Amino acid sequence: MITWGDVRRWDAAAIGSVADGLNDRCAKLIAADGDVEGMSRFDGWTGDAATAARARGTALTTRLEQLVAEASAVRRAAHETQLAVERLSADVRDTDELAAHNGFAIDDGGSISTVPGPGAAPDDRIRVELTDRVEQILRQATDVDADFAAVLERAADGEITDQGATSLAQAADAGAAQSGLSTIGRPPGGTPGDNRAWWDSLPVTAQGAILRDNPDLVRNLDGVPAKDRDAANRVVLQRETARLQKDPSDAAKAKLRGLNDISTRLAATGPGKPQAYLLALDTGGDGKAVVAAGNPDTATDVATYVPGTGSELGKIGGDLSRSDKMWQSATMAGSPSPSVITWAGYDAPDELWDAASQSYADNGKADLSKFEDGLRASHDGAPSHNTVLGHSYGTTVVGHAARDGGLNADDVVFVASPGVGVDHANQLHLDGVPQDQVARHVHSTVAEHDLIKITNVGVPGHDVALGPDPAGSGFGGQVFDSAPGTKGPWYEGGLSGAAHSEYWEDGSPSLRSFGRIIAGKPG
Repeated sequence: MITWGDVRRWDAAAIGSVADGLNDRCAKLIAADGDVEGMSRFDGWTGDAATAARARGTALTTRLEQLVAEASAVRRAAHETQLAVERLSADVRDTDELAAHNGFAIDDGGSISTVPGPGAAPDDRIRVELTDRVEQILRQATDVDADFAAVLERAADGEITDQGATSLAQAADAGAAQSGLSTIGRPPGGTPGDNRAWWDSLPVTAQGAILRDNPDLVRNLDGVPAKDRDAANRVVLQRETARLQKDPSDAAKAKLRGLNDISTRLAATGPGKPQAYLLALDTGGDGKAVVAAGNPDTATDVATYVPGTGSELGKIGGDLSRSDKMWQSATMAGSPSPSVITWAGYDAPDELWDAASQSYADNGKADLSKFEDGLRASHDGAPSHNTVLGHSYGTTVVGHAARDGGLNADDVVFVASPGVGVDHANQLHLDGVPQDQVARHVHSTVAEHDLIKITNVGVPGHDVALGPDPAGSGFGGQVFDSAPGTKGPWYEGGLSGAAHSEYWEDGSPSLRSFGRIIAGKPG
């Protein structure tokens, strides 16, 4: 069994030296290919001795071709294992640093313990993240070790063949093709476009092998086509469901509820419910997931819905229902092929008082931007009309992403926003939309009785925590109507928490507007 200490001590450079040594020897043999072929040709010499010499020369040539094939297979496997070990070693260093920075230590067996010292007690959420990281890295390390060992065993057992090669160069190519590790590498730190190009460069058989044997390599990789990410994540969904079923903790039960909701949605197709695709899944921490209603790679109109405070894997069922309703509304508004994605892909604030902090938005904005870039990279055919819609604190994530790095979207929608990090719509940036026209592509709404309004009221002499209401006067952009919502008690000014979640009620003006905006027909 591979341990954390083993991976810590893995030496990618040593593996690289093996690959380089084999490469040099194969190159020298291939360069002498003509001399090797001459061992079986003795022009002008006849008789029993000549026949015996030719037979011996042919046997030697065949043996050399076999050795070159085996060496080439091991050479290629060693090189690709080196790349994999380099990535794993970097992940181990990063995980050890995260542990040390937060008052934890990881021993050689992978166990996590607290380090006594001054200051606040270590955060249990970090412990959960460390546990998940260690588990994932060890799983990947075990796969790499097993794959390399399998190639070495096949070479030792004579299962790597020259495939009928008639030269040492052909034997080398035949052996390399049998290495079994040609799918390990992918662009380290690549953009979504790089990821798509890498995936498309692989043979279909290699893609199938990854989806079957190594789904973690691509399942959450932005730029990889939705169908392939879905196939990889379904494998992991089954694995994680089985694991969590054995865990009696309340946290595991909550995550399991979310996984069951996802499984139910993946299995449900029919009127109003298009085929769903599981684009990302992470059971660490509170859990994250990304689920598309309809294939975003082929849709004409693609919307990404970012939920707000309290969203997590265990509560994703309600968000999936909202996305289905928006898909139906976009269809009714005239979209020929919509896809609405539930992007519960960030660590949302757990409670209302946590939502006063901008840190959750700042931590999630880069992932959202990269995901939107990935939708463009994986889309087939003419570019789709893309919308990013945030609700509650989700609007803050969307706003910070559009403010700081820009969003690869045509429209953004802010629903019941506590603030989006800017004072005016023209401070946001949408890729492909001229800056002087951005305000026309920013849409906002808030219900009359929504309790969220109290977050947009500043204290004299102080700015509001997250920014002014984007549906308020002076922000710019387009404002559309919502139903008033459930009225609260007089002592709360008629505001209520119930009104904050009623924007997706059947027949509501806000739901109709969501559909029109997603369809590119805001009206």
